[in-house]
Amino acid sequence: MQIDRIPIPAADRELTGTAMTPIGVEDTDRLGEAGVRIRLSWRSALAVIAGALSLLGQGERYRVDPRFVSPSSTIANYWAALRRDDEQAASECLVAGNAEMPEPGTLWFLPPTTDLTLTAFHSLPITAGRVLVRYEVRYRPVGVRIEQRFVTGSELVRERGEWRILRALGEASMPEWKPIPRTVDI
Repeated sequence: MQIDRIPIPAADRELTGTAMTPIGVEDTDRLGEAGVRIRLSWRSALAVIAGALSLLGQGERYRVDPRFVSPSSTIANYWAALRRDDEQAASECLVAGNAEMPEPGTLWFLPPTTDLTLTAFHSLPITAGRVLVRYEVRYRPVGVRIEQRFVTGSELVRERGEWRILRALGEASMPEWKPIPRTVDI
């Protein structure tokens, strides 16, 4: 007898044995476990977008100090602070932790002056945010009519949009001392 040639009764045709487990990626169009398809309405989408936009700009705004907006303005503020013997203002012009700060009450090598100007700025960009600046310092000591001058330079770096003095350049930052002849009362 050939068993494969015997017709299967209709009641037994629905029983096929064990169910076949799916292999690979499941169909994405199936409903969730609860049988409900979740859709986002345009009002809900608008509420989510409005909530996200309301969070923009919540941080603290950062403003660049106008005293440090350019290398020349930083250098001018530094020399003005030195002339006033203002240690705090001079240290604000320097990169944090710079040890080349003058002592309070001193102006390095400069005598008391009636006039101090900075001229002839020449900048040499090294990289983005780093520049070498060469300039001339002109000053008139108290009691002297002759203006004296020297050329010096500094390396500046940009930190968060503000320029700060990193270091003085070479020996030019300390010119040769020229004592001022004064009359002595006896």
